[in-house]
Amino acid sequence: MLSPTSDPIISTSVLLSIYNDLSDHRAVFNQGLKQFGINTEELHDFHGHISLLVFVQIFEWLAQTLGDPWLGLKISQRAGPDALGAVGYLFLSSGKLETALQSLARYLDAIQNSSRIDIAYVDDLVQVRYRIIDETISPKRQDSEFSIGLIWRYMKLLSRNKCKLVQVSFEHDKPQATPTLPHRIFKSPVLFNAESNSLVISREDLQYWHEGHDPHLFPILEDHISHTLAQLDSATTFTESVTQLITDQILDQGVRAELIAGIMNISTATLHRRLKKEGFRFKELVDLRCKKLAKRLLDHSNLPIATISRRLGYTDPATFSRAFRRWSGTTPRDHRQTTRLQKLREFRANR
Repeated sequence: MLSPTSDPIISTSVLLSIYNDLSDHRAVFNQGLKQFGINTEELHDFHGHISLLVFVQIFEWLAQTLGDPWLGLKISQRAGPDALGAVGYLFLSSGKLETALQSLARYLDAIQNSSRIDIAYVDDLVQVRYRIIDETISPKRQDSEFSIGLIWRYMKLLSRNKCKLVQVSFEHDKPQATPTLPHRIFKSPVLFNAESNSLVISREDLQYWHEGHDPHLFPILEDHISHTLAQLDSATTFTESVTQLITDQILDQGVRAELIAGIMNISTATLHRRLKKEGFRFKELVDLRCKKLAKRLLDHSNLPIATISRRLGYTDPATFSRAFRRWSGTTPRDHRQTTRLQKLREFRANR
């Protein structure tokens, strides 16, 4: 069961597929796993999960260590349906491409949470968007390119390479090196520093049909995935549900009990009463998430402290600084300097 401070998670099947793909670099991969506190035995746990933040960090570390900035995109084009477990096989068993994409969007939570796939219909075009909702998880270039590349690979497999792209977009900045690889893979215009990570296709391409699919397999897989999600939902307490809503709402707008109660369609009094029954107070949950998000933004971004303060709902940086000192015994500035110095020492020690 997740605790009120639980981080977003991702299925170990995704990391295992990357681990198997990079068999020629097993020693480097094992070094990375050890550095980020993951045992190789965890990768083979069919029902296992790891922190989504750690997954993204490992991916970025691998690309940097192996000197391959296009690592995620390259791996995506070699991946099979097992990369997404049952959800990957469901995609290729869906028959029609539109059904496959809708299933992927519907059941993404079975693979990773705090993430979303949206399908937008605009005139005769369709945009398939992918994003990690938790904005504190950054940088995430490798995950973005791997995910968009993997969706495109599955689309090609289902349509027997008949589906064509109109445009591909990525949220991150354009790489310094000339991006010839993505143009070669997607065979379409590729934009960077865009509003979303997305694939754009013609609406008529949604009708492509996988003639070799097994119509009996789809309902079996869908039932299995639905059962898995139901088990995850049943393990979620009221406090965990509130904590997730706090996490989703806290950045850039702050959180009030009235706001969360309204989203849950209950009264503020009921919100406080049910939290008290599980041994928590609303302010305590907000403080826990603010503390965790503040440390993550300080440790993994270059955002100015005033910006972090504002994004966590503090109008005055001095108020944020006092709160952070209350949480951790030090100021945000001192915490960031200490963390960076520690990382520098660890980097030098591992060279």
